[in-house]
Amino acid sequence: MAASSSSSSSQEKYDVFLSFRGEDTRVGFTGYLYHALCQKCIHTYMDEQTLESGFEISPTLKRAIQESKIYIIVLSKNFASSTWCLDELVEVLECKRNKNGKNIIPIFYGIDPSIVRKQEQSYETAFANHEQRFYDKLEKVQQWRGALKEVADLSGYHSKNFRFEYELVQQIVGDVLSKLSKFQLTNYGHLIGIEENIKKIESLLSIGSMDVRIIGIWGMGGIGKTTLASIVFQKYAYSHFDGRCFLKDIPERADTYHLRNELLSQLVNSKNVVCTDTPAVGSGFIQDRLRYKNVFICFDNLNGSRNKLKVLLDGYYFAKGSRIIVTTRDKQLVQTVDGKIFELTGLSSVDALKLFCFNAFGQHLPATGYESLSKRITNYTEGNPLALEVLGSSLKSKGVKYWESALQKLETCLDPDIQKVLRISFDGLDDKGIQGIFLDMACIFTREVSKKYVESILNRTEHSDAAIGISALIDKSLLKEEWKWKWKWQWQYNSKGAVLKMHDLLRQMGQGIVFDENNDPGKCSRLWNVKDVCRVLERNTGTSTIEGILLNLENLKKDVEVSPTAFSNMYNLRILKITHIYACINHIPQRVHLLNGLKRMHLPNGLASFVSDEIKYFHWDFYPLKYLPYSSTENLVVLIMRDSQLELLWNEDQPLELEKLKEIDLSFSKHLIQIPNLSRALNLQDIRLQHCTSLVHIPPFFEYLNKLRSLNMTNCKNLEDGIENLPNSLRDITMDGTAIKSLQESIWESKYLKQLHLSGCTNLRKISKISNHMDCLVQIVLREAEIEELPESIENLTVLQRLFLNGCHKIKFLPNSLCKLLHLRLLILEGCSSLQELPPLPHGLENLDIRKCERLKSIAELPSSVRDLKADECKSLETISSRGSPPKPHLFYEYSFMNCLKLDEDTRNNVIVELARLLSLPSQDDVLCFHHIIYPGDEIPEWLSYQTDGGNSVNIHLPENWFKLSFAFCIVSNELDRETDHQYMKLECEFNFKTNTSNSDVCLYKYCREWVGFVFPGTIHSDHVFIFPIIKFHPKLSKVLVPYWSSIYSNITEASFRVSFKNGPIAKKCGFQFCNADKGFEELNGNRSSSNQPNGRRHNSDPLPHNNSKRIKLVE
Repeated sequence: MAASSSSSSSQEKYDVFLSFRGEDTRVGFTGYLYHALCQKCIHTYMDEQTLESGFEISPTLKRAIQESKIYIIVLSKNFASSTWCLDELVEVLECKRNKNGKNIIPIFYGIDPSIVRKQEQSYETAFANHEQRFYDKLEKVQQWRGALKEVADLSGYHSKNFRFEYELVQQIVGDVLSKLSKFQLTNYGHLIGIEENIKKIESLLSIGSMDVRIIGIWGMGGIGKTTLASIVFQKYAYSHFDGRCFLKDIPERADTYHLRNELLSQLVNSKNVVCTDTPAVGSGFIQDRLRYKNVFICFDNLNGSRNKLKVLLDGYYFAKGSRIIVTTRDKQLVQTVDGKIFELTGLSSVDALKLFCFNAFGQHLPATGYESLSKRITNYTEGNPLALEVLGSSLKSKGVKYWESALQKLETCLDPDIQKVLRISFDGLDDKGIQGIFLDMACIFTREVSKKYVESILNRTEHSDAAIGISALIDKSLLKEEWKWKWKWQWQYNSKGAVLKMHDLLRQMGQGIVFDENNDPGKCSRLWNVKDVCRVLERNTGTSTIEGILLNLENLKKDVEVSPTAFSNMYNLRILKITHIYACINHIPQRVHLLNGLKRMHLPNGLASFVSDEIKYFHWDFYPLKYLPYSSTENLVVLIMRDSQLELLWNEDQPLELEKLKEIDLSFSKHLIQIPNLSRALNLQDIRLQHCTSLVHIPPFFEYLNKLRSLNMTNCKNLEDGIENLPNSLRDITMDGTAIKSLQESIWESKYLKQLHLSGCTNLRKISKISNHMDCLVQIVLREAEIEELPESIENLTVLQRLFLNGCHKIKFLPNSLCKLLHLRLLILEGCSSLQELPPLPHGLENLDIRKCERLKSIAELPSSVRDLKADECKSLETISSRGSPPKPHLFYEYSFMNCLKLDEDTRNNVIVELARLLSLPSQDDVLCFHHIIYPGDEIPEWLSYQTDGGNSVNIHLPENWFKLSFAFCIVSNELDRETDHQYMKLECEFNFKTNTSNSDVCLYKYCREWVGFVFPGTIHSDHVFIFPIIKFHPKLSKVLVPYWSSIYSNITEASFRVSFKNGPIAKKCGFQFCNADKGFEELNGNRSSSNQPNGRRHNSDPLPHNNSKRIKLVE
């Protein structure tokens, strides 16, 4: 956020320059004014010379004038008699003309402005003497006269309008503060990216509202908190408040009593009264002085004890309107006094690059040849202003090779100046346990991770709580918490959860702390560097100091042979994480490609027992042995062994103690023949066994796992039975691609079940009776199952929202009780090729997919709630019922009947066309929509007023306020024959606007819109009609036509409209219609123009104005 000041700001050394006639006002009015300005910390230049020397002002004085922002000219009785004062005035006016933003405040002290303007009385006498004295330089005298006339015409202050002189002084000081505040509004020099944050802080401060507010600016070290607070303080403290105090860079262990003394002495402007202060209670004498004094206080870099701010303010109450800003790395300091928090984050990539380049090159763009290197460094800093400034300055004037070497060094070693600032927060963590959590996050959990997940792993003892430690790290800006949606695959439910992230600079700082523990990696507390990990495991040099190991297998340069006793001395190992980024990819062909040539960990001599009793997190992808040797499992929380060669997890007859185990993932362990005995894992919540193709049975002990929430056995293709052993606690069951033959009644006893996935279970032929009300089940997926029917008892799925039956080609009928599923919103029946008819459908249904239901002849009762109906390739479909009510406003409506060639005329021309017309009438809610309707046919509906008999373009007359209206358009396309199914196409519509001016030259403005991702089947067997209701002009249209918009809008009366598919069918005809919620189609068509066509329909006749136009293209 911060950088060096600009050259212009560096020249403005003074806030105010005072110009006055010394003999008249130095020891009186001007002296008082100078003192008042200084009291307000306004840097003022006042010439200390009592006698003028020479005929011209000195270079020092001229430089002071040039380096000032505001000029106060005290025009007194004898001002004009001083050539020194007149030369100052000429120089001041010259600076004002040459530099924008300079302000002149004339003070008419004891003299009327008209006397100065007309140069009468004492001014007339003075100029008579000047003309005699400078008879050979009369042009200079005229310059003085002109300067006095110019300054007399400016708005200023007349002393006779004030009863007391102090009132005049106060008024002038207030005016100066106001002008300085406005000057700072735009003069931030090279403080890049700060404007938006200033606005946000100003909004929180709400200067002028009559309450007392405390605002905390919170963020990591070097992020720009002090800079932001300083600017806001300078902008408002002197112009809007009676008292002020800025305590800068407060040491963490600073004595609170002395800080309080400094604060009070600045606020009451006296060090003598502070001795009356007492902690907690406060001094009544001081309180009386503060009670009616609104103050602006800034505590900069306040950290340490969380009640420190409360202690500093205890016992005193400030006047209404007071404001307090606190910059801190610990937001709890502010929250303890009910303050509001503003989190300051890093610069955007664009602003970060500008700031770095300014420090490295003195400009906002990279020098030639340094573009890529500059971007790499800005990415490395993640927008931290301190890092950008430090690195930019250190690389200034250095060659490319030096930069490359510095970048390479930065990958392993943080710059010392940056390290020093960032480490302050770590050193402020008095709790060793919290420091340990930070180091775990910096060295082991280096990617974004679920907060809840990592809390369960990092509890060190039964009495420690990692949640408290993580919360403390978040409060101190050492960790960042974000809330993110966890999306599942197609149409599954999603949930929002907290994730933890660490800034890369903080991570590097933490790794540096561990690196400095010992020169021998085997004696460091955590290992994450690939070379260090491999060396320790190959050479068996690990010690009891090691608590955590991270090895990303994708970074291996060669195969590694691990010593059989590599872990034998690691008595305190808590976390082992040997992971590969591709181990979790489910797409089989992609896995084979990505894992080809993978470097692996080998155990040619086996593996001895793990000696650590502390192991909580055991993760070893591509584990090479058939079983895991003995290890203590009493503290184990997570066990992940994906893509392993395991046949048995533990070669033990008796079940192990697994009381703390919450998660086990053995996915893609294709040789695993038996699920391990988990009967004592009574807190187990998540089991993932997908693609364990050798498993055939779910063991009986599963029914005792009463805390199990999720089971994934996708593509366990030999798994046939044991589903009756599943516990009733399950929320999610995923058994896609298994060999189960029936869904037994016991499954409906899982009262907490939310999702049931049985896609691709080609042996599944029967769904048992649903005997219980399922109050949680929202989704069932039975894609490509061999079931022939669903039970009538499906009505007991009382909250079911999504039902997938696509590819169930044996289903002929659906149960009539389906209509009782009042919460059902999505019904997918695509590819149910034997389905002959639909039962009554639920009234809340929104999405219905019946594509390729080749035997379906009619849709007898289509609920009015349906907004997405896909019926492509329904070759037998003849009729569709009319909707019960007009469609409600919604973002998206789609009705698609591609290749439904047997649709009767009534369905095509009445039911579907009427629906399109209703959708074209926007509601008063003005919902921004994109709808489309597709059906076989070759006629444009009559309600579209502008039509063509052939071609894809039509001329239209524009009604009044056309820009605010929606419009509908229609295309008739030809056949389309493609080999590839489901092509993604683009639809483009184009307007050429024509202005109606007296100028003989026609001016055209072209405006285009594109919609990406429109889907067509591979083949369209006949002409089809495409209707697109309620399309709005892009809100940026007026902006892209600037500066022309205001001048051309009222003159645009005609346009041509052209529409086409890119890589799609050819448009044979088109139609167009303006839409409005308040007016009918015909009334709109009558505006501005009349039609010679019957029924108000306008056909294309005039040449289309497409050539030589100004093109404006907008893509959606």
